[in-house]
Amino acid sequence: MFKKLTIVVIALFLFGGSALAFAWWDSLETNEDVTIGVGEGVTISVNLDEQTEGDLVPEGVVMKDEDVTEVDIDFTVTLDRTDLAEELDLLVNIDNIEIDGVDTHAGLVQTSIDNPGTIQNAPVEVTVTVTLDEPADQSTYDEVANKDITFDVTFEAQQQD
Repeated sequence: MFKKLTIVVIALFLFGGSALAFAWWDSLETNEDVTIGVGEGVTISVNLDEQTEGDLVPEGVVMKDEDVTEVDIDFTVTLDRTDLAEELDLLVNIDNIEIDGVDTHAGLVQTSIDNPGTIQNAPVEVTVTVTLDEPADQSTYDEVANKDITFDVTFEAQQQD
């Protein structure tokens, strides 16, 4: 009886561990802190290779153990002042997207920004989600597969119009 129970517990552990590991591999989330001044922009350079253990791959491809199809980067944005009487517009822009140091295939990198839109005296969370489109041909694949993806994220707080 003890043997059967042990086998069942081990099987559940292995199955549960595999399911959790797959969910972790499929999407990765990291955190960054950013402090900005009113009317002053701050630019953060992001290197996805430093954010993940594996590689960002297009959805639907055969994945290796550490590959992910999506990377979420959470930024905690704080103003350098906490005495503001009114909300400010929080502008977040992404530019200078490059794969392996060039922008030739930057269009394959898709980004979306979840931005609350305003900031005042308390920190706010901004999430940048990065995915990769599947290359159209083998030549393009060879130029982007397993290469570093870099981009800049600029944060700015401005008075509302």
